[in-house]
Amino acid sequence: MIEKIKLIPITEKSVPFAQASEKCNFAEIGYVEEEYFMWGTANIYEDGEDHAPITIYKDAPYVNRFIVRRPRDVAKFSGNVVIEILNATALFDIDRIWVNSWKYFTRNGDIYIGITSKSDVLDSLYAADRERYSILSWKNPLPNRPEPKNTVFKFFPQYEAGLFWDMLTDFAKALRTKSEINPISQYDNYKLYLTGWSQSAAYIVRYVKSFAYLEKNCSEGPIFDGYLAAGGGARPAPLNSYEPIILSGKSYFDSEGAGIMGAKEPYIAVNTESENEAVRWKGDSDIPGNLFRAYEIPGASHDSVNNILKWYNADENYMVGNRKVYKGIDGLPNDYPYEYVFNAAFRNLYCWVREGVPAPHAGLIKRGPDGKNIRDVFGNAVGGIRTPFIDLPTATYYGFSTKPDGSQSVFGHMNPFSKEKMQAIYTSLKNYRNLAKKSTDCAVALGFILPEERDEVVELAVKRAEVAGLR
Repeated sequence: MIEKIKLIPITEKSVPFAQASEKCNFAEIGYVEEEYFMWGTANIYEDGEDHAPITIYKDAPYVNRFIVRRPRDVAKFSGNVVIEILNATALFDIDRIWVNSWKYFTRNGDIYIGITSKSDVLDSLYAADRERYSILSWKNPLPNRPEPKNTVFKFFPQYEAGLFWDMLTDFAKALRTKSEINPISQYDNYKLYLTGWSQSAAYIVRYVKSFAYLEKNCSEGPIFDGYLAAGGGARPAPLNSYEPIILSGKSYFDSEGAGIMGAKEPYIAVNTESENEAVRWKGDSDIPGNLFRAYEIPGASHDSVNNILKWYNADENYMVGNRKVYKGIDGLPNDYPYEYVFNAAFRNLYCWVREGVPAPHAGLIKRGPDGKNIRDVFGNAVGGIRTPFIDLPTATYYGFSTKPDGSQSVFGHMNPFSKEKMQAIYTSLKNYRNLAKKSTDCAVALGFILPEERDEVVELAVKRAEVAGLR
């Protein structure tokens, strides 16, 4: 139960972690960024039969935070509220979905809310601004449980990550009301969309399988109107800190239940080449009670130049003194611009939810008998969502890179084509432009590039061809 939600002032000396207002020119585009804290109590659960949650502790107190980014003018609101489960894998809050699609959200007039989802990030928030964040609390009320072994993520015995499920449910319910605890109560008639990246995609799976369809949560309508889970698979996140994902020989992106998510509301899963070989979705569905689309983006990788280097690494606020760099030894860091496909995916989800128009189907990346992606003569993956960046490549793209110690990273790499190769393939920049227009128009017609971004996509593709040496 949420007891209180309070707006936390932003000053010159104290700003929200992962602040976006200056980076995204909110003053110019008419957006407002706010940070709120919420106080409440939550139960702790363990996994039961068919993923039914079993309560093991009631009413543990917490204080959490969330970020709101909204149009200043209420009249410009689209009616779409996107709630991102902030990713905690790097032990600090990552708003990857915002990074991917903020230009579309703000152009469209959407409200974005990013909610801290895991107690693992508390230490980084304290380090970023102790005075601002010291009150945040996810205290573990059951500290005597056996510590989990061989877990994927770091274990913090002082915190209980399992408080999140009731936080999220109660927060969504608050947004459905006109009460004083609703931070966007001045806006009307909106739909709620739950989204998340990587580990947070597993949170969405868990929510759908364990909480969304409990009678107490959906008796008056859906708790969320649609879902977009990206960079993950079909395995649900653990329900508490002591039931983490175990390294048991199966991939973190294991395909158990893939393609049969059981979501009554539209559910779109988006994957890059870093995940698709492991996920192996079984296909789309329009069956009532199981509305599902799988979108796979060939050429793209989990981490890329745009999000790691241009966004996070350029912002000391994110890194808290711990900068991330590309350490691959295979080639240059992957810079495939998959943001355009994400924008179209959100447009498709909105239309599916608001207008009842099913999202377009997309073929999956083709795999061979060994389960690996089939590659064309240029070394790029075949199938999936096609854009000019993969249909008319200037490089060979991979979803992984090898680090000096021999381990693999999901910061993909690419091997650019030589000037001579570009000339042999495309003959001239003028010809490339014509081909890029045709490829982009095809992607627009199929629903995977937005019409309003058509010219921008063409120009970026042509610019990359020119940089590669085509004249």
